Formats: sequence, C-alpha cells, structure tokens
Amino acid sequence: MLVHGAIIPPRSVIDPLADVLRSVAEPTEVVPAAQHKSRLGRLGRRRDEAPDVTAAPMLEYVDPVRMHLPLTGFGNLTTSDSRRLAETLQEAAGAWSAPRVWFAGGAALDFPGDWSVWAKLDGDVDALAALARGVNQSVERLGYFVDRRQFRPMMSIATVTPTTTGPFLETVVGALDAFRGEEWTVELSLTKETFAERGSEMVEFERIQVTG
Repeated sequence: MLVHGAIIPPRSVIDPLADVLRSVAEPTEVVPAAQHKSRLGRLGRRRDEAPDVTAAPMLEYVDPVRMHLPLTGFGNLTTSDSRRLAETLQEAAGAWSAPRVWFAGGAALDFPGDWSVWAKLDGDVDALAALARGVNQSVERLGYFVDRRQFRPMMSIATVTPTTTGPFLETVVGALDAFRGEEWTVELSLTKETFAERGSEMVEFERIQVTG
C-alpha cells in the first residue's frame, strides 16, 4: 500500500475555515446559448432554442474530509514495513515539541506552477517545521528515500479554474486574511492511498501523538 505522512487538522478547525471560504459568493455570469454547444442541439433541437447556462465555478473546493497538510511519501509498503515505520516514528515523536497552531491568513498562486488557494498556519510554525524535518530524518535511518522538498505551513483548500478572475481571488484571500481559527495541537498521521469509484482516497491508519 502507498503510505504517506500527513497532518490532519481536527474537523472542529476545518469546518469554520471551509465556511469562510464558501462565504465569498462567486459572481453569477450567464453565458448565451449561442456561445456554447448545447447537448439539446445534438439531439435535433435548434441551438438558438437551447437555454442559457451559468458559467463554470471560479474555484474547485477541496472536500473538508480530504483537507490535510502533506509531509512526505514513504512509497509502497507491506503491512509489516508499515508497522515498523509507525513504531520508529512513535519513538522519535517523544523527542519532538508538540506544536500549537491555528489557521490565520491566506494565499493563492504562491509559487511557480501553483494553482491553489491556501490557508496559512500561525503559532508554533518553527516547531512544526522541525517536526517535518524530524520525520524525514527518522525514516531515512530505515533506508527510505523520502521527498525532501521544503515543508510549507499552509493547507490547500481550493484550486483555481479557467474562469477564476483576479478580483474574485483577491476577495477570497482577503476573507482568509481576516480569519483566525481555534488553536489545536499537531499530531502526525500515517495514511494509505486506496482506490474507489471516485479515484484515489486517503485513509488514516495510524495517529502518532507528539509528546516532547
């Protein structure tokens, strides 16, 4: 199974954040029927008889049940290897500081190739970055070659679409900048990737408390 390390915030933290994001009403734009290929037209109805349609949404929202901060991937592991990985990280977690963080602020299109809207974390972000480094260092001793890209203390909550406008995106980021969520203690989650009808899904199978 494909195993990943992640930080999964509590739903009590995620739900108010998702509410803020969706509180920003998207502009309603009606596209004349003549500008799109009507499915009814292909069934023999004249295109000019087809109804007008509302433009595509400006954001694709991440389902709150899928919201998380990825740390690293460990590859395709057997059950015994996954258990050994969890034991190693549980032992190492006793030496890490337990970060206390909260969501505050937002960003969008933050780096080259980025298409996300982000919710930023505030609080013990230095301890959080140290935790991310500690995960990599601990598993490298087991012989895993993990993704060493820099950890960013922010969570993807939506992605832009071809219809997203600059003013709308600025309004969304402004709403996130005005938000401050409740404080929570970070824990480390091990997840496995499963495949269902809707595509791949992330399932948590181990929760590791940081007790240092």
